[in-house]
Amino acid sequence: MATTKVTVQDQQQGNKNVNMGKWLSEGWRLIFEDIGLYLLVALVYILIIAILSGTAIGQFIVLGPLTVGFFYILYRKLHGKETQLGDLGKGFNFFAAAVISNILICIFVAIGFALCIIPGFVVLALYMFTPLYIFDKKLDFWQAMEASRKLVAKHVFEMSIFVLLLSIISIAGALACVVGLLITTPLCYAAIAYAYKDLVGFEEEKE
Repeated sequence: MATTKVTVQDQQQGNKNVNMGKWLSEGWRLIFEDIGLYLLVALVYILIIAILSGTAIGQFIVLGPLTVGFFYILYRKLHGKETQLGDLGKGFNFFAAAVISNILICIFVAIGFALCIIPGFVVLALYMFTPLYIFDKKLDFWQAMEASRKLVAKHVFEMSIFVLLLSIISIAGALACVVGLLITTPLCYAAIAYAYKDLVGFEEEKE
């Protein structure tokens, strides 16, 4: 995979302020501008993961690329570009980086939750931007993970609270007869995309 170096300017982006309320409100607005598309994307995303969740293929092979694809859809909508359900599969263009990073993050998070739970949320926060770095900056798995970790480390307390808040929103969606996940899944991912936009900034996509 072609790689791009994370520049000093990229890391300086981490000096920007954390604004969880803004990210959630902008995410909410983005989702409801095209609610039909996001309901469909979330439905397909959740169904594929649910069907394959009991297998190594679902947990380690498919989840990573699908998540990258979900963020790619959000990226295009955030920039006013046309998108479609098939763009969910764009994450497979970054297959190796998406799969390996997902496996490593799952392992790190599991260790974190085993250590009195709180470290698990911290680890989730540290690596939350990995899928975005993979497709936006074209980084390989470890470069993307390190870029995310170094960025979030500048705001580790606030970003851990942000991840906790997103987790609560996701749990609420699951409790709402699971159907709520069709709203909360794209909402949480959209909030993360806006956080990345503010703290890092997206590259211009070449059509």
